[in-house]
Amino acid sequence: MIRAIFKIMGLRLWRDKGALVLAFVLPGFIFAIFAAIFANASGGDLDLRASMAVTSQAPATQLLASDLQKSNDFTLTFNDDWTLSDIRERVRLGQDDVGLVLAGDIADPSAPAIVIVSEPSRDIAATVLKGQIRQRLADQSGQSMPAIFTDISALDSDDDLSVADQSVTYYIGATAVLFLLFSAMQGAGLSLDERKTGITQRLLLGPIGTLSMLTGKFLFLSLIGFIQAAIICGVAAVFFDVPVTDHLPGLAVACLGAAALSSGLALLVASLCGSAAQMHTVSTFLVLLFSAVGGSMVPRFMMPDWLQNLGQFTPNSYVIDAVYGILARGQSMADLLPVWYVLFGGALVALILAAGISHMMRRA
Repeated sequence: MIRAIFKIMGLRLWRDKGALVLAFVLPGFIFAIFAAIFANASGGDLDLRASMAVTSQAPATQLLASDLQKSNDFTLTFNDDWTLSDIRERVRLGQDDVGLVLAGDIADPSAPAIVIVSEPSRDIAATVLKGQIRQRLADQSGQSMPAIFTDISALDSDDDLSVADQSVTYYIGATAVLFLLFSAMQGAGLSLDERKTGITQRLLLGPIGTLSMLTGKFLFLSLIGFIQAAIICGVAAVFFDVPVTDHLPGLAVACLGAAALSSGLALLVASLCGSAAQMHTVSTFLVLLFSAVGGSMVPRFMMPDWLQNLGQFTPNSYVIDAVYGILARGQSMADLLPVWYVLFGGALVALILAAGISHMMRRA
């Protein structure tokens, strides 16, 4: 009996070429992603995005500013007219991972000359930047430099989150979208069982019938996802002191957008898969890939530059930006319009594509 079951399962996998290929490609591919991330981080070679303002005319400070602009250790954005407030705003909105202001004479060790602007979810970026600056100064002077840094936060001191841990806030969106993607993929996979029973064929009388059926599934999956995301926000409020109740309208839109996009993508994946085994493998592959590259597992600033760019095309990055933008950065719903366009527009496009593909596959 054991031998027979083993043979049946082996033949089933062998006959499903899509599931077979993905079953053996997935482990190595996911490993390569994580290896690239952690090798990059542990080696101290983070591809940081930094912004700089120079408000001091001291010769030694000007020399350091010129040297930093030529550096290949990080991507530096500089403008002659920028001040401390400009740098804080860029870091607060996530345009840069860390900022610095050269505000004094670095040749005078009696007073801090460099202001480092960071934000709690990316504290390690400030640590790495200070280490790189210290190394450059030591190379120039031939001796270790004293503590010349002043650290300030990009967030206002009277911010709602000043009593909470902003890293917890980051992982509200990161965890929610990871969970919603897995949940929606599992729910959408039920349509594959319907194909075997003939229920789908009896319900689908044309393109409108296909769209109507998938819309019903989409609304159901979105509702379940919204409730799941709301539960995560509730846990953050009760156990981690995150001021969720102060931002309910924006968070509600973010949770709904995350649920809608996850549901639309899940239905699209289900429409492209030919079997339950294939759906399971493909959905696991996509969710792990999106989560690894999009910032759900590791913040994107810790990744190599090419992975950071790739992560911009994942749903995870937009959900994280929405939730963190509302709770930590103080962004309004109007400020996040580009994010809403992606979440809700992407959900609608995915639903329409799923309906079209499903209709064509039933007619084939």
